[in-house]
Amino acid sequence: MKKDFDITKTKLVIWDLDETFWDGTLSEGSIKFNPEHLQLVEDLTLKGIMNSICSKNDHSAVLPQFLTQGYRKYWQYFLFPSINWAPKGERVKSIISSMNLREENVIIIDDNEANINEIKYYCPNIMSALPEQIAKIAEELYLVNSYDFEFTRLKQYKILELKNKEKLKTNCSNEEFLRKSEIKICIKKDCLENINRIDELIHRTNQLNFTKKRDSKEDLKKYFEDKSTYDSAYIIAEDKYGSYGICGFYVLNKTCKTLEHFLFSCRIMNMGIEDFVFSYLEKPHINIVLPVSSFLGGNGEWVKQVNNLELKPVEPKKQDAINILFKGACDLYSVINYISGDCNIDTEFPYWNKQLIYILSHTHTAFIEQTQRLTYNKLMELTKSFPFPHPDEFKTKFFSKKYDAIILSLLTTTYRGLYINKNDGTYVEYGYANCDITDENNWDKVLSSIPEKYKEENRQLLKVFKEEYIFAGDPPVDLVLKNLAYIRKNLDSKTELILILGSEIPTQKALEGYEGMVEKHIIMNRYVREFTQKFNNISLLELTDLIQSDDDYNECINHFSRRVYNDFAKKIIHIVNNKLGKEYLQFKTL
Repeated sequence: MKKDFDITKTKLVIWDLDETFWDGTLSEGSIKFNPEHLQLVEDLTLKGIMNSICSKNDHSAVLPQFLTQGYRKYWQYFLFPSINWAPKGERVKSIISSMNLREENVIIIDDNEANINEIKYYCPNIMSALPEQIAKIAEELYLVNSYDFEFTRLKQYKILELKNKEKLKTNCSNEEFLRKSEIKICIKKDCLENINRIDELIHRTNQLNFTKKRDSKEDLKKYFEDKSTYDSAYIIAEDKYGSYGICGFYVLNKTCKTLEHFLFSCRIMNMGIEDFVFSYLEKPHINIVLPVSSFLGGNGEWVKQVNNLELKPVEPKKQDAINILFKGACDLYSVINYISGDCNIDTEFPYWNKQLIYILSHTHTAFIEQTQRLTYNKLMELTKSFPFPHPDEFKTKFFSKKYDAIILSLLTTTYRGLYINKNDGTYVEYGYANCDITDENNWDKVLSSIPEKYKEENRQLLKVFKEEYIFAGDPPVDLVLKNLAYIRKNLDSKTELILILGSEIPTQKALEGYEGMVEKHIIMNRYVREFTQKFNNISLLELTDLIQSDDDYNECINHFSRRVYNDFAKKIIHIVNNKLGKEYLQFKTL
């Protein structure tokens, strides 16, 4: 089955149980939980992605499996579980509707393709995966670069789940139920203090996002600062079942009485809050961009506006919150799965962007350095000529003053090819360090995978490139030390910088482009060690110390066994906690 899901668009994963979430069929005998699937449910929740169940089983038989085998915690992560013997199509549709989500933001995981086909009949836009693709979902989860350590989204959906159960018991009309729900909202104007939550709301909401504008934080700040022209506010809501936190946002252009932004979280859908706020604003002009799930036809008269609601349960962030950035290639991408923490963790790893271009260069120290040093216009100039780095390569939070610690891997820096522009000293990255593309003797190798009819035009690109650039070296030690000096100088002095050095233990395993890496690591590591002795806020983690035998390598010198990643994580945790003086990071058993 081809890949039919995008984890970056996912808000809900619906699990089948037999031969999917666990091994075995419950109605035919015993079952065995899969620890990796249990962990994935928790990891998804940690990223703000919810989980549900749609299984053909007896509910009374399923629940004891979680409770008697010590997995009560994981049962609590599932929302709106549907466990009975009815066909799955309408049940999945009901789960999605109950959670006020869109089917295109949902993945159904099932071992029976007939079930998947039935579900797609009722939910044509739903994403799907077979059990053998679960590992791929876990592998790509790092692309969701947000964390919900307090499980706020889960708690708010639990409120919605409780309300649905209560509504079924009351047997009253929707309006009667809403009147009994004691819905309250508070309209607040201190938008700048809550810009992160507002920004998240803008980019996550679709069903009740009436203008569909996806402004950046910089654009939002302009609205907030120009109070003579714009009325900006966010909405907090709660009812007798619980708090929904920041669930809405608007920007009103007071000059032309037009809404620039008008959006609400799907969690408060069908509560009438968007109608109430629209009436409160005296129904200004709005250019509605379809589709939307409300047409602002009511007044939400059962909603009560108050002035004393506070953000709960998570916002604002604690003043002493610790922020840590992991930046690197597959080494750190693999190790992050073993780390959790009482802190805010950001990640910047290689990824496939929306144009299906693999974004990798941003993990190279030279790219980190010039992203800070050069103007935006100068960086964009680099994207217009060979090797055409994508603008996404220059997106980073690396130099944000908020980071208490940054873990930076030097593996990309050591094995990727780097080139310096002869005229202005800018850098571009291409291929591997062991193949200098300014050397004409290597061109046949570089062009070998290109169709014959395109080889000549690509050869001309290489000729131009040779005239404009020089090879930085294999490895480019002097340049790397220069970049590291710039990086350390421009980071906040309180930010602990932890550098990952490649292994110096030889291996028989080598992918193309990784040949001779031991010698490169030995050279690079020696100079970096000498460099870091000048600083008390740079630490080193040496992968050499973790290698016990050739079995610790997987495919090449930069890919490792599970044991190595396990120990790698423990080393990072020890260094970070020691440097920051508190147990902020914890080891997570998979």
